[in-house]
Order: sequence, then C-alpha cells, then structure tokens
Amino acid sequence: MLSDTSIDLKSLVTVSSVKVGNENIVGIHVPILEHIEIQSQAFSTYSKPHWVDATVIQLKHMLELKMQLQIDSRRLEILEKAVKKITQRVNLFDKVLIPRAQKNIKKIHIFLSDTERASVVRAKITKQKRQKTGAIWPS
Repeated sequence: MLSDTSIDLKSLVTVSSVKVGNENIVGIHVPILEHIEIQSQAFSTYSKPHWVDATVIQLKHMLELKMQLQIDSRRLEILEKAVKKITQRVNLFDKVLIPRAQKNIKKIHIFLSDTERASVVRAKITKQKRQKTGAIWPS
C-alpha cells in the first residue's frame, strides 16, 4: 500500500520542535532528548485510503526514533572521545609517571640513607677526637 506513489505521505507528519538537554555521566556532559513535538497534517479521511491513519502513527513513531538515534549517536561519539582521553591518561600514569616517581623515591631513599650513615660516621669520628684530646663528651 505504501508503494502507491499517487498518495502523498511526505507532508503528513513534521517535527515542529525538539528540546535537547544535558546529562552528566561521570563528569562528561552528553545530550539527552527531553521532548519532541511532532505535528500531523490534517487530511480528509474520505480523500485518503483507510490505512493512512495507521501510517501517520507509524511515521510519528519513526521520526521520534530517528531523533533519538541522532542524539544517541552524538552521545556515543562524546563518550568514545572521553574513553580515549581517559585511556591515554591512565597509560601515562601507569607507564610513565608512576615508574618515574618510584625511581625518584628510590634515589631519595638512597640519598637519605647515605646522609644518615655519613652523619653517624662524623659523630663517631668527632667522639673519638674528643676522647683523644681529653675533652668531655656530653652524655
């Protein structure tokens, strides 16, 4: 029945307004379809076949689904970009920054141990010199 080209179905249903809002998903703002208004053109039931009523309902539903698909595609695109960015950050931390920080911590630990050991040795040398000269070592 829809293949009958003598019946104009294109102007029966039109989108009059679309309201798109924002939703926050884990800190990422993505669009969300809040409301869609679809108007159907008035037509005479005597000049059109009986199946046009059901077709108008299906066309409305199809337009809603198309708009939802467009919004969902945009949401998916935004989320894929966010996942890529987060993956890059995780890899940066795991493979570069954390190993570098661990290496620096190890160097600092070795330096502090060497400094502590050197101060103990200096204190012992000073004690021995004072004992040789007869100076009184504080207890």
